[in-house]
Amino acid sequence: MSTAILGSSTALARTLAEGLGAHLCGADTVSLPQDTTGVVIVVGADPMPHESSTGSASDEDWRRLTEEPMRRTLVALQRSWSVMAGRGGRIVLVTPNIGMVGARHLVPYTTALEGIRAMTKSAARQWASSSDIVVNTIAAPLPLFAPDMRGSAGHLTAAAVPDDDNLVRSIISTLEFLLHTESRHVVGATILVDGGALMLP
Repeated sequence: MSTAILGSSTALARTLAEGLGAHLCGADTVSLPQDTTGVVIVVGADPMPHESSTGSASDEDWRRLTEEPMRRTLVALQRSWSVMAGRGGRIVLVTPNIGMVGARHLVPYTTALEGIRAMTKSAARQWASSSDIVVNTIAAPLPLFAPDMRGSAGHLTAAAVPDDDNLVRSIISTLEFLLHTESRHVVGATILVDGGALMLP
């Protein structure tokens, strides 16, 4: 089994690749290794978000922070499907949890995150039955993706288990479970790995 990490070479992506023994591919990788059976797509770190008022968000903000990340994720899903369609596989997106609750100064960014989550559910519903490709999402704290934006998540409920070095280890363990070939009946799910900050169903 071969796993690929798709996304910008951030500290999070590098740590996930090391923990999974996976290939770290760039966000714009044209083709994946032919023996790929699992793909992890890290979204939310490129481009880096910045705060802006909802009333003053520009067309450029919308294009760069909403449209481009959604299009890039769609292409990553398509490339993942194309290399695994004949034999099945697993795709897991790793995304900031703040898209699930919103943030008043991150409207273009959080809109993209929720749009990507809906895209993932649609792909999961289609591919699980037709191609044996199972798609899920892991939602994790924003600072893992954008360390300078910790203040933008200040309105979230305090985590029951504080962020520490073991948080990324928990993400890796969850990825290992979701990428396993026997994890076939967890489909289109969003699993929160945030220490209990959101506790959404």
